[in-house]
Amino acid sequence: MAFRCLKLLRNVRNNTVFRCNLISSSVPVVEEKKRISNLKEYKTEKNFLYLEDPDTFGTLSLKSPSHSDELQDESDIKEEQYLQNLPLKSQKLTIKQYADLIKQYLKYNRLKEAIDVLEVRMLTQDRVKPENYIYNILIGACAEVGFTKKAFKLYNDMKRRALKPTGDTYTCLFVACANSPWPSYGLKNARHLRSLMIEKGIEPNLTNYNSMIKAFGRCGDISEAFKIVDEMVSKKIKIRVHTYNHLLHACISDKNLGLRHALIVWRRMLKSREKPNIYSFNLMLKCVKECNLGTKEDIEELIGIIQNLIDVTRPVTLQIESKGETALSNNQNSKQMLLVSSTNPVNNESSSNIRSMAEKVISSGETVTNSQSIPVTDNKQITIIKDDENITLEFVGKLAKPATVTEKRTVPNLLSKVLQMKEVLALQEIGSTQEKFAVLGGMEDFLKEMKEVNVTPDIKIFTQMLPLIEESREAEMQLIDTMKGFDIRADIDFYNMLIKKRCLRCDYDGAFDIEHMIDEENKFLKKKYPLKKKLRLKRNIMTYGVLAMACKTKEHAEKLLNEMKSAQIKINIEILGTLLRHGTAHARFSYVVYVMNIVKEENVKINDIFLKHLEEFNDKCSSIIQSKENKQSDTFVKSYEKFSEFYKNWLKDLNVEEALKPEHPWLQFQVSYPDTIQHQNIKIVEPKKFYKRNKKYVEYKVKN
Repeated sequence: MAFRCLKLLRNVRNNTVFRCNLISSSVPVVEEKKRISNLKEYKTEKNFLYLEDPDTFGTLSLKSPSHSDELQDESDIKEEQYLQNLPLKSQKLTIKQYADLIKQYLKYNRLKEAIDVLEVRMLTQDRVKPENYIYNILIGACAEVGFTKKAFKLYNDMKRRALKPTGDTYTCLFVACANSPWPSYGLKNARHLRSLMIEKGIEPNLTNYNSMIKAFGRCGDISEAFKIVDEMVSKKIKIRVHTYNHLLHACISDKNLGLRHALIVWRRMLKSREKPNIYSFNLMLKCVKECNLGTKEDIEELIGIIQNLIDVTRPVTLQIESKGETALSNNQNSKQMLLVSSTNPVNNESSSNIRSMAEKVISSGETVTNSQSIPVTDNKQITIIKDDENITLEFVGKLAKPATVTEKRTVPNLLSKVLQMKEVLALQEIGSTQEKFAVLGGMEDFLKEMKEVNVTPDIKIFTQMLPLIEESREAEMQLIDTMKGFDIRADIDFYNMLIKKRCLRCDYDGAFDIEHMIDEENKFLKKKYPLKKKLRLKRNIMTYGVLAMACKTKEHAEKLLNEMKSAQIKINIEILGTLLRHGTAHARFSYVVYVMNIVKEENVKINDIFLKHLEEFNDKCSSIIQSKENKQSDTFVKSYEKFSEFYKNWLKDLNVEEALKPEHPWLQFQVSYPDTIQHQNIKIVEPKKFYKRNKKYVEYKVKN
């Protein structure tokens, strides 16, 4: 009982203490509220309010400190996504499959998509470490189109990933320098790459040396190209015909003395007993077309160098014995010699008989005329020819019919192994292309030189030979007949060059006749090969481009443009510029306005050459009208007024400033390939990710 009373007293005492505490604590809370209300308010830059209370934290943020977001950078977000989005193993392909995918894009000239396979798919999405084989494919693709900057960027990326460059890598890089649209930029990179290889002690192979010669030669540094050849000789590397071909390529870059350098290289090639191939003859024709021999002094120096390089083959001389000499001394005061030509082989017995017969004729005291024939056999006879100092024996075969006399060539052929300079009286400067080709032998001797080294000409040889022959239809038809003799049929590029050649000499009717020749050729091919449509000649944009040079009137231009539309070939500014030249040359305002309307309707981007022709035509017409001496008719003045008004409005509608902005040559490789008008069946086959082996079920049989 006492324990229960003590417990009640304890509870009552605790309740009273709790109530007292509540009453006492209510008073400070009220005072605290009064103190806070009297504090000053401050504003931050973002208009956040905070109170001057040292015990309060987190009042500057919009949210409470527990819900505050951490500030993140874009690189941090990308890194977090890169770590979270791990690719699956089934998503990855092998290196060969990635290479096949890249080759499919390159087959259809999709360079941007091919590079994206490496930079986007392999490195970013699939996270596959590439090999140097992938880089070599892409560097080679960039080198072919002259995308030099991207080729070296891939090379640097390759080294950054600790991949060792191979010989193919350096070859492709030098080719990229050679194909650069700016020779100075390509030469700068080629020199840097060559110095880098020397610094690292990389020994170039034969292919690397050839690509170096090509790069320095095309970029204009011919002396460096010849120094590389000297380096190859010092390292005892055999100079093959491919190296000489690259040197010929380098000679073409020098337009003033390129043909002279090419002939010296040709002589060096013959002296080293290297047989020229089809590419060597092609390069010589190109050099004849684009380069010159130089001045008269340069030609004399060239002939001296060629004569020093030629191994002169002298005829075999047979002197008479002492008896013959005494007989000759008795009959004549001057000493004479018998020269037997080594080109007519004779047996030893017959040669001794010939000697004895000749000695008898001379020793007998008979007077030898200028030429005397002695029968030897039934089919042969010997002729004694007397000169001032010697007597020459010549073998002559008795022929039933007299041999046809052919005209000897008077101009020396600088390509032949033996240089005939006996009939050359004087030298003069060579200017025209036909004269340069005549010095190299002309069409007949050039083909003979190819036959001597067992090289069969192809259609490219005759196509390059076409601008070098005479300016006449007879010479052109003779060239076509020669092609048929070699069983070579002309292609569309040959006919395009033939049309251009006739247009340049203002033979416009002959240019349109080529179209009938193309149609006849197609009829023949269709009859002979009815199922082979690829063999037939198809007009391309170059065909219409050269035919535009023959469109003198507006009617011809309309016919040409309608044919292009029916053939689904897009009109370009080069063809329209050619048509414009005909209109401006003959001051045909309707023709000029028609071409300008085509530019506006087809939305063709103009260039500075097109606008330059229009400006010159406008200035020429205005100066003619303003001149007081030449008074023009009223129709010409009215036509010009209409044209000038139309020209001003045309310039405003066309926005010439935007159209004349220069387009970077590498921009086409940095954007996706545009869709064309023609329907192209392009299909990129995705490589299979899993390979299942087709296993056949073989029933088990117990062996007996």
